[in-house]
Amino acid sequence: MSDDALKVLLVEDDSDDYAIFERMLSKIDGLQYDLEWRPSFAEGQTAIAENQYDVIFMDYRLGEYNGCELLQFAKENRCLAPIIFLSGECSSEIYKEIKKLGALNYLNKDEITPNYLAIAIDYAIEIAAQYERLKKIAAHDGLTNLLNHQEMYTMLTREIDRSRRYGTFLSMIMFDVDNFKMINDSYGHLVGDNVIRWLADLMRKSSRNVDINARYGGDEFVIILPDTKGQSALMKASHLCSAISKEPYTSYGQSVPVTISAGVAELCEGDTKEMFIEKADGALYLAKSRGRNCVYFK
Repeated sequence: MSDDALKVLLVEDDSDDYAIFERMLSKIDGLQYDLEWRPSFAEGQTAIAENQYDVIFMDYRLGEYNGCELLQFAKENRCLAPIIFLSGECSSEIYKEIKKLGALNYLNKDEITPNYLAIAIDYAIEIAAQYERLKKIAAHDGLTNLLNHQEMYTMLTREIDRSRRYGTFLSMIMFDVDNFKMINDSYGHLVGDNVIRWLADLMRKSSRNVDINARYGGDEFVIILPDTKGQSALMKASHLCSAISKEPYTSYGQSVPVTISAGVAELCEGDTKEMFIEKADGALYLAKSRGRNCVYFK
């Protein structure tokens, strides 16, 4: 497939209808596309599971199967592409059914023209782009652009499942800013917000591509470390703690001393997500109780 071309999947059990659809696509001015045709329900399932298409068209009738079953399969497999149904039938009941299940549109095969198809594709791409923008906004913290609390939980669940499935290590660092209230009271909330942004930038700069950085809430942060033993996570947390304490944040010519306390936990057999978080949080509490500006591994 070409990287720049629109990746289109057609699940259609009639070869004549496939040929007509391909011909319509080819007549759309300026459209670069890679079309993949799957002529059966089972082959459609396999293709959808790959989750690599920009838009999916599927016939409402697929042999003994109903296209809604394939749409349901797509939802269960977290298919991200907008799905448009094609059918020779024109029924408000069918339209209501497929819209309820999450299909974007429903096109009558007998009425499709290149222009009609181009409009449907443009609409699908725009809706998909809007969805991605909204999804990103919903998953990220507005101040730092790190993952937010809820998305952190989602990613942690995924990483715990992955660790269990493949027998890999998984560790977590939880840290917060020492005496953050004092920073807000002494320098103002604007400076406090800037300190939070500054810490988020330091997290990103010191992280691997696979690391997952999140703002847990307030001045508290979490770093999820896939394929990482607890001792390695402890070293990373210690390095971050030391780097922050040696580099005061500067705001409007003022030097603002910032330190953090961090707790480190490694996922152990039998740990639930809640237990894993509780271990990291407990380690953070112990780091705080030992004088702050330090790291504790529990």
